[in-house]
Amino acid sequence: MGGLFPPYRVAGPPLFRDTNTRFDVPHSRFNDVPGEQMERAGMRVLAVSDECGVLSAASPDGVRFLYFQGHPEYDFNSLLKEYKREVFRFVQGERPDYPPFPEHYIPAAAGALLDAYREEVLHAVAHRRPPPRFPEAEVEPHIDNTWTDTAKAIFNNWLGLVYQLTDWDRKRPFMNGIDPENPLGLP
Repeated sequence: MGGLFPPYRVAGPPLFRDTNTRFDVPHSRFNDVPGEQMERAGMRVLAVSDECGVLSAASPDGVRFLYFQGHPEYDFNSLLKEYKREVFRFVQGERPDYPPFPEHYIPAAAGALLDAYREEVLHAVAHRRPPPRFPEAEVEPHIDNTWTDTAKAIFNNWLGLVYQLTDWDRKRPFMNGIDPENPLGLP
């Protein structure tokens, strides 16, 4: 199970212009392609976390290809829905253990609700009864969305850069005067 992994440090503009310098990003599961491996493949690491590794990297030009490990596009309740799916996989016998909470995502009040629910589910499974309704509506008000503003800014910055650099002629990747080897003029 993944979680919400803070904080990310940004290598610098322009993709992360007007974003928080530290921000959280949801991950559906732990997935790490190390920064060194990305750099050996010619990619430029753009944002990294001590706890979760590289969030994003780009092709050498900084804009043509972007890679993300994690899900900055997730809604506030996406990890909760994935947790719910895993609980029901446990109930159906598709996983051997009851799933842990997504890391850094479930605050104490929501955790108390979900702990009580886990006890009800374990009791139902032990007695071969259907599980109770998942308390999604009760848990959702406790979830904080600490990433959407940054995710929107990143996407808008990327779209703006593509617009500013791309030629109208689809056969030409860049406008006149843009260095194709370094279209953003990065150091």
